Amino acid sequence: MEKLLPILVMGLLVLSGLGAAAFDTTISLQQTPPLTTTSTSILFPNQPTLSEKDGFIEIQVDGATTQWLEPNRPVLPIYVKTYEIPYGSSDIQVISHTKDIGTMTLTKEIIPARIAALSKLQEHTAYEKDPAVYENPAFYPATWCTYDLGAGRNKNDVQVTFVKIVCYPIRYAPMYNQIEYAGGFDIVLKYQEPHTPPMTYEEDYDMVIIAPSAFESNLQKLIDFKNDKGLTTTFKSVESILNEYTGYDQPEQVKKFIQYAYDTWNITYVLLVGGLKNHIYAKDKDTRSAGWKAWYVPVRYVVMPHADDEACLSDLYYGCLYNATGVFDSWDSNGDGVYAAWNAPGALKDDFDLYPEVYVSRLPVRNKWEVNHIVQKIIKYESTGPDDKPWYKTFVGVGGKTFYWWAGKPDGEYLCDLAYNYTKLAIPDLSQVQVYSTNRNSSGLVPNTKDISSIFSKGAGFIDFEGHGYALGWNTIWFDGEYPDDWTGGIGLNAFWRIQNGAKQPVVVVGGCHNGLYNVSALSGMKDKNGTSYFCHGLPGIVCFSWGLVIKPFGGAIASTGCTGYGIGSGGGDPSTILSAELESNFFYWIGQGTTHLAQAHSKSIEKYLNENVIAQTDAYCITHWALFGDPSLVFGGYSS
Repeated sequence: MEKLLPILVMGLLVLSGLGAAAFDTTISLQQTPPLTTTSTSILFPNQPTLSEKDGFIEIQVDGATTQWLEPNRPVLPIYVKTYEIPYGSSDIQVISHTKDIGTMTLTKEIIPARIAALSKLQEHTAYEKDPAVYENPAFYPATWCTYDLGAGRNKNDVQVTFVKIVCYPIRYAPMYNQIEYAGGFDIVLKYQEPHTPPMTYEEDYDMVIIAPSAFESNLQKLIDFKNDKGLTTTFKSVESILNEYTGYDQPEQVKKFIQYAYDTWNITYVLLVGGLKNHIYAKDKDTRSAGWKAWYVPVRYVVMPHADDEACLSDLYYGCLYNATGVFDSWDSNGDGVYAAWNAPGALKDDFDLYPEVYVSRLPVRNKWEVNHIVQKIIKYESTGPDDKPWYKTFVGVGGKTFYWWAGKPDGEYLCDLAYNYTKLAIPDLSQVQVYSTNRNSSGLVPNTKDISSIFSKGAGFIDFEGHGYALGWNTIWFDGEYPDDWTGGIGLNAFWRIQNGAKQPVVVVGGCHNGLYNVSALSGMKDKNGTSYFCHGLPGIVCFSWGLVIKPFGGAIASTGCTGYGIGSGGGDPSTILSAELESNFFYWIGQGTTHLAQAHSKSIEKYLNENVIAQTDAYCITHWALFGDPSLVFGGYSS
């Protein structure tokens, strides 16, 4: 995201590899303290390494941290470093100097990135080349370094300003088959630290629950339970928010209240309790960017079109309160009523910050019975700790070949193994159950309905699904199969009755398309015979797959994740560092690093992604529609006695 900071932040000027000094035009008669300065030297000691793939050139650079992936544009190695400086810092300056520039002539073009929805990308999908780059005589990218600013909580839950510096050690001129490469960069960051007094709060709460007033009495047991556990919790009705706070529409009114609660109550978690009001039929959108008439708690749709998705549900909107200038971040920077617009027809691009200040999740319940049911599940789960749950020390991976093989394994199985290894860092005696396509010719479990429901019923602490999906089901491809023909069977809502795990309920991460699309209703799904609006393919979907696991009676999940849009992947590379699968891998990474609460792990996964990548539209699309269902303050394994 580009930020326009005309007063507080000076631009990065890079000409012909030489970083010109940033300067401050502000005139002040007061004596100001010196700027805080930090310096970094980055070295790429070896020349770029070239290899051939599918008639193109791939480039690697020793010391690069990741790859720059934009659809149909050259895949280039990059170096990303993110600094954390005090929130409210001003006069931020980034100065760059590029060292030891060399040139090299290529025999073939650099390979373009194949980025597509999980349900549309095939192993042999043809490469496409963006003519804006491949038919342009200019170097790509235009500069050696860029930087970006954001504001949010860091891994220690402290509000900071993030300064992300991106260095491009390779610049490519396709029309001349030539690259320039850098031997290193010297980076200097300067900023004025804020002089603000310590914050004082009118009240102090850890969590606020937002729901219609009709649900308040049903939620009181959960509020009392949380307060008894030392997690101070309060309730705020949707009706009172709409009476007390102003905004462009109802979702913005709710966000304005959350901003108030963050500023004056010091909240960390927000639990939204309420989905569509009807399982049978609901008109889920009132405008291009919002729904409220058919909803118990309003929803925001972000407008970053991708394939059949015109706009996606995003509860992350409610957690991202401020941008790096300290201004309320509406996600509608140009005020046209189209929120988080990016490549949206008829709308200008918005500038918006994706770092969350508060950790948000939703329980999209539709009646009081569902409220009572989910409250009982949460209290029962958290009332005992991991030592009282032998099943908690089981990790189940469910996967096959989503796209391709990586590191000698089908990519879905590779991702599940990685997630297990991360989680085991926090639970040393964790055991793994592999429900893998490669078990087909053995006595092991495979990703079909029978085996998935059977292992689910035995209980687990965590289950990771990595594959394909739609609103009402999940599936994957056999290890030696081809998409879209060789399905393993997977599992859908119609088979959830087979899952009989009682109180032995896992946290479930679901990798696939539209598994978290919680705006479905039965008649809408049946009308969607082509599967291009509610992605139910003509089936009556009263709940989506990910939320269905949580709200399921007699077992299911205690919490889940899922995409409200397409899951997005690439045609190659380490899948754990690419788009949707990177977010899912980050979730387990943070568990391994000691994160103990559900929405903490979810939000930190987003922060890690933002800090390690250049954020293009596809990245923002993946981040904003990654939904979380459950109690945001849920303690993994529950409270120990």
